[in-house]
Amino acid sequence: MALSPPKSHFFLFCFLTLIFLVKSRPSLLSSDFDALLLVHKGFGLGLGRAPERNPCDSSGVFCERRIVNSSYVLRVTRLVFESQQLKGRLSPAIGQLSELKELSLPNNLLVDQIPAQIVDCQKLEVLNLGNNRFSGNIPSGLSSLIRLRVLDLSANRFTGNLKFLKYFPNLEKLNLADNMFAGKVPVSLRSFRNLRFINLSGNGLLEGPLPLMHNDLDQYLSSELAEERIPKRYVFAEVTQGKNQSLSAVPPASSQGSNGAAAPSPMAVPSHKHKKNDKRKILGWVLGFLAGGLAGIVSGMVFSMLSKLLLFLIRGRGKDTSLKIFSPLIKKPEDLAFLEREDGLASLDVIGRGGCGEVFKAVLPGSNGKEIAIKKIIQPPRRDAHRRR
Repeated sequence: MALSPPKSHFFLFCFLTLIFLVKSRPSLLSSDFDALLLVHKGFGLGLGRAPERNPCDSSGVFCERRIVNSSYVLRVTRLVFESQQLKGRLSPAIGQLSELKELSLPNNLLVDQIPAQIVDCQKLEVLNLGNNRFSGNIPSGLSSLIRLRVLDLSANRFTGNLKFLKYFPNLEKLNLADNMFAGKVPVSLRSFRNLRFINLSGNGLLEGPLPLMHNDLDQYLSSELAEERIPKRYVFAEVTQGKNQSLSAVPPASSQGSNGAAAPSPMAVPSHKHKKNDKRKILGWVLGFLAGGLAGIVSGMVFSMLSKLLLFLIRGRGKDTSLKIFSPLIKKPEDLAFLEREDGLASLDVIGRGGCGEVFKAVLPGSNGKEIAIKKIIQPPRRDAHRRR
């Protein structure tokens, strides 16, 4: 069955639109393309390994869409070449990649200095040049890269001082281990409020002492070492070497360069502290348990005494069944002691009988012959009492 003209036109339109969308994929910005080509050449990559017409599809190159002159284009945002046996140098053209966020070139054979144009990558967040053969001084303007979160220059041949560590408000990881830096550690490290990892080991010419870091950093380092999280954080140790004092920390295995002397390890001290903390926690739990048990016992005793006292107050005191004397003639209870004997009333004269008992006559002892009447009240059994009711 043939399609009607309107339907055939509709399907043709959809097909052409799909082809247009496929063909209209944004292309890499020409300036980024030229800069990327120079960077590849600087790494010693031959023409066969140079970027294709669509270099964003090549290994290690990552691009994102951006709007330039009201149209979408691709910009290079990440360059990651790890353990690629790259030889050569880092081209100054790297500064033309203004959208670059990450430059990771660890474990290669790159030489020469870091080009000063690196400071033009103002959006750079990760700069990892660890375990190469870079040398020379670090560009002084590096601190203008205020978005940096990771700065790893370990296991190279960098020289000079650390004055480039001026202001990195977002820096979280700083690894300068196994280089040839000299001079004092700058006081500006105090202002790195987000710093969570720092390693300056293997720089024998650095002079201490280390500036007093903020409390948050110290506490964070202690908790991380105790919990052994990854990546491990580092604690500084001052090691006396002749007239100078060098700052050392436990470096990771990957950061040990062939030319870097292994720094003394301060890990034994944190481990000992960790064991002490565990013992203190256990002791605290035991003491808390004992204190809680003792408090429970005391509370139970107090509650029991209060309950008994409350019941005593509610019920009142028990009736006093002792002998009561209501006669002014009888001064002492001992005068009636004869009534407690079983035959105390048997020898007395009966002078009357009633419904409640009998009345006896007796001479009160010690009263010069005074006679008294004693009535013995006989209570009927309970059954008889109920019947009478």
